[in-house]
Amino acid sequence: MSRVDEFISAAERSNTRRSYASAVQHFEVEWKGFLPATSEAVARYLADYASSLSNNTLRQRLAALSRWHTDQGFADPTKAPVVRKVLKGIRAVHPALEKRARPLELEQLQQVDTWLERAIEAARHRDDQPHLLRYTRDRALILFGFWRGFRSDELIRLKLENMQLSPGEGLTCYLERSKTDRNYVGREFKCPALSRLCPVTALNEWVNLAELHTGPVFRRIDRWGHLGQESLVSTSVIPILRNLFTSVGLASAQEYSSHSLRRGFANWARASGWDIKDLMAYVGWKDIKSAMRYLDASDTALQARFEKGLETLAPAASVASEAVAKASHQPSESGSEAFAVSQTAIIDVTMTLARFNKHSRGLTRGRRLIEQICFERYAMQRQDTEGTRYGLTVPFTSREQLGDDLYALLDDMYRIADDNQCMLEVSFHEPLTGSHWD
Repeated sequence: MSRVDEFISAAERSNTRRSYASAVQHFEVEWKGFLPATSEAVARYLADYASSLSNNTLRQRLAALSRWHTDQGFADPTKAPVVRKVLKGIRAVHPALEKRARPLELEQLQQVDTWLERAIEAARHRDDQPHLLRYTRDRALILFGFWRGFRSDELIRLKLENMQLSPGEGLTCYLERSKTDRNYVGREFKCPALSRLCPVTALNEWVNLAELHTGPVFRRIDRWGHLGQESLVSTSVIPILRNLFTSVGLASAQEYSSHSLRRGFANWARASGWDIKDLMAYVGWKDIKSAMRYLDASDTALQARFEKGLETLAPAASVASEAVAKASHQPSESGSEAFAVSQTAIIDVTMTLARFNKHSRGLTRGRRLIEQICFERYAMQRQDTEGTRYGLTVPFTSREQLGDDLYALLDDMYRIADDNQCMLEVSFHEPLTGSHWD
């Protein structure tokens, strides 16, 4: 292989090369297709596997065929309208709910960590070096994977020489590349030391126990407790987590994957009040669509939203209490309510969204995201067809809380506009009081 071929090969992820080669082989060998292919042949290929392969797999096969034709200098048949229409029809006839890993909640993380701490102590007490190494490594892997929100391939790519570990303070690590780093520029990540469930302490204990100085942080350990020089492979992380969660006694352990750590942290951060922009910057998401795929509304949070709206029924509940009190000849204390009465504010929104320049293409997407993420939760009413005036119904328990909520809403709107290369001018007006927010 020449130096030029070597660099061309290095420009593409090895997993991508293997995946594309397998897809092309499936088209040629399994389906008996001919290359270069016609758009009609590709359409028939999709139709033949519409019921047996997932939509994501079919799209991956198309990407592989597209790459092969481009690399070989042929016209790309996958871009033909007939191919796109067939793929769209398959999605309509064979809809599939996207499978997502079950998020590891903070309480479950604490349960796993407690079990591991006891297992580590028991292994140390009986001088069981294989289990001591394995449990200590797994504890560092899980705590760091959760609090840093790393994917499995990012965890296994960590190297000691690219990490600065300061017990009690935090750590800084550098990754030469990651899934979204298409240009291989690398990025530095930070993680703080914590008072509980500390990833820095867990990593320090693992590094000291294994006497690591250079090379991969998370390595293979064989059945006899021999520590390998090579890192874990990304496909080994899921079995490690599921076996551990089964031992701990977590329900539905097989529903967890390496993404469970990332999703669990994202849900915890959002529930703890993190701004979505800060969360995206910390985890490394490039666009809000990717971030929203990881964020779930828990059953408790969903119930709380409904109950917040039902608080407007407090006066009726108070009337009912007074009726009961009168029936039983007991005086009612109207001044001692069990909870604060919620009110609603009718807010008029005036919004102008414009492109940064003529090359910006995120105007429609930005407006759609603002409506979906910022307005729909407040019973949005469009006041014109241009999308410049809206009506919102915003519940609040105090004027101060109303102002805080509206300013947070403005922050989200400006962030979405900026992410989509748009300029935003917006103001909120409450006609009843004459109040303005902008």
